[in-house]
Amino acid sequence: MTQKANFFKLGLFVILAFSLGAALLIIFGAGEFFKKELLAETCFNESVQGLSIGSEVKYKGIQIGSVKSITSVSQVYQIKSDYVLVILSLEDTISLGQTGTSAKTRIQNAIRDGLVIRLSFKGLTGVAYLETDYSVQNPEDALDISWKPKSIYIPSQRSTMRQFGDALNQTLDKLANVNLKDIILDLGTLLKSLDKKTNDFDMEQISSLTASLLKELKDTNQKINTTIGSAKVKQLIDDAQTSFSDLKTIVETSKTPLNKAINDFQKAAESTKKMTAGLETTLSPKIESLSFNLDKLMESLAATSGLLEEMVWLNSDKIKLIIDNLETTSENLKQMSKDLKRYPGRLLFEKPPEKIDMEKKD
Repeated sequence: MTQKANFFKLGLFVILAFSLGAALLIIFGAGEFFKKELLAETCFNESVQGLSIGSEVKYKGIQIGSVKSITSVSQVYQIKSDYVLVILSLEDTISLGQTGTSAKTRIQNAIRDGLVIRLSFKGLTGVAYLETDYSVQNPEDALDISWKPKSIYIPSQRSTMRQFGDALNQTLDKLANVNLKDIILDLGTLLKSLDKKTNDFDMEQISSLTASLLKELKDTNQKINTTIGSAKVKQLIDDAQTSFSDLKTIVETSKTPLNKAINDFQKAAESTKKMTAGLETTLSPKIESLSFNLDKLMESLAATSGLLEEMVWLNSDKIKLIIDNLETTSENLKQMSKDLKRYPGRLLFEKPPEKIDMEKKD
């Protein structure tokens, strides 16, 4: 009886443990089971060593999905191609810095704005993941997609390692095209020419000239030292020091008068400024009054000119008659003057004309 009870307890414990484990699995895994995903795909024309199913897909370091499948284009689309096809499972909440009502719309907008995907590595471990970011598409990275993708296609870009390898290969190709043999021959010829030129130099003469130059420099140095140490140079230095002392004394002596002269000049400038301000204050009203009187005078002259013009216009006939009479009188006087010049005695001795008796005449 005891043995049956133990089996019963053991079976009950196993059933409870299994039930509890299943419940925990359902609770913590339900989110994954019911989680919506968006499939996308991309192709690589390089090795994806280090990338595996479940590897992270990131956008600027933020995980936005994972790798769901790694295969070849020829196996899925039944065409001739050596591209590696990677199918991605992206989160339904993905944004990629875009706006839109659905994840598909946001991804399509991101691809239109230059979203690319590249293979990246975590340090030196060799573990790879996929990194997405916005970048200008390099023509060398463009792949020939001759099939219609079943999912959203994200353009790929060469990985940094691939770019480095391609640059290194190009450098090695250029080095391989360099004709090292000709370069070595040219270097040998150059060395021979330099050796020949060196042998042509007269080293003994150069050494002799160098020794002579050093001797002359030594003699010149000694002469300079002797000259500097002579009594005349010392006396000259002492005289210069004395002159500088006298000059310093003169400057110190002239400092006070110069400061006084500067102060006097400043006072004179202030007085001139005050006098100018006073003259401006005094003369300004007088100038304004003179200007007003001149304006009045000009107005009076204009009025007088108008009156004269009007008077001349109204009495033009009388003025013309007066001018005619003056001309006649002038002619008569002129004739009289001529007669007097010709017969001067006529003015004194000529009898006056006889009186005419008007009654007798009648």
